Amino acid sequence: MRRKLIFGGMILLALALTSGTFAYTYSGYAAATLNGTIADAVMTTYQPSGSPPNWNSILPDEQYGTEIIVPNAAGDDTELPTQYPTTGEHWDKVDDQPTPDDGATYVSTEGTGGWQRDLYNLSDYIGAGGTETIDNITVYFRFSADGANTVRAMASIKTNSQVFDGTTETHDSAAFITKSYQWTNNPATGEPWTQEELDDLQAGVTMKGQNQNKPAICTQVYVQVNYEVNNIQGEVPSGDLYDITPNEAYTGDLLVKLYLTNTSALLKAYQYINMKVYVADSLEAEEDPDYRVLSMENGVVSFNIEGGAATSYTVQVSGGSYRLHSADPDDWGSGWSIEPEFYIEVTQR
Repeated sequence: MRRKLIFGGMILLALALTSGTFAYTYSGYAAATLNGTIADAVMTTYQPSGSPPNWNSILPDEQYGTEIIVPNAAGDDTELPTQYPTTGEHWDKVDDQPTPDDGATYVSTEGTGGWQRDLYNLSDYIGAGGTETIDNITVYFRFSADGANTVRAMASIKTNSQVFDGTTETHDSAAFITKSYQWTNNPATGEPWTQEELDDLQAGVTMKGQNQNKPAICTQVYVQVNYEVNNIQGEVPSGDLYDITPNEAYTGDLLVKLYLTNTSALLKAYQYINMKVYVADSLEAEEDPDYRVLSMENGVVSFNIEGGAATSYTVQVSGGSYRLHSADPDDWGSGWSIEPEFYIEVTQR
């Protein structure tokens, strides 16, 4: 007679705490059995494993990054009349990174007494591949006078076909100093910076000497981009789900089915979650690929075990991929969960 026992175990419950962290617990942790006629002995036992995936690691966390982009070509304005050395381009006199060379290379206002601007195209911004939020950009510039003269300088950018200047800085010494100006949002739009806007950004410096013979001198310009990573996609954490142990006297075949039971709650948090489920020594483990994908779309995977192939079997999550709807769980609505609930069924085959 064919016997069947269904065990619903390893139900993961998400608990929201006031601190903003999350915890999980198990219910139905008791072992289950598949009874048979081997002298009234238990044919198979199966129970939740002690090393499950760390689903809590999927919760978005705050990660911050910084990237420096530097001049790499002339921009739309090349007004500063003097560069040193005289060969090459203005941008390659101010692209020193990370250490400025000060008086070894520079651009200056020598020859004019009015405000003059240089803008430069910049190296490519890479960031976190488009998954980040750009918090702000800061333009740094390092300048000096050529003696005890009063000179002025300010950071300049060009975005969306418009030029914007920072605060005017004053200096009266031949010693170089570094100043900066930060734009939290794009001043042309009033909105946070986008990757496309950074790709088109030009940055530079606008300076005025005390007169045409007492110039302002600039030796370094660069832009620091500060961003926050939106950790909404990645690798599914690996771990063990269930341990299956046949009686040593039982040599029959087994069919293992693993169900995903809380799809509606997962759909609130995930755009998708594709879990690679693997059972060593199953018939499927000899195929290519050697796993089955359990997702919110299919809801169940199955494995076939030939009797005597091993003394025990472990149902594992070996990886996979996921993407959340957003980095803010408050956007997901009530009843969301990032922790899959499973239901396992083991039968004679």
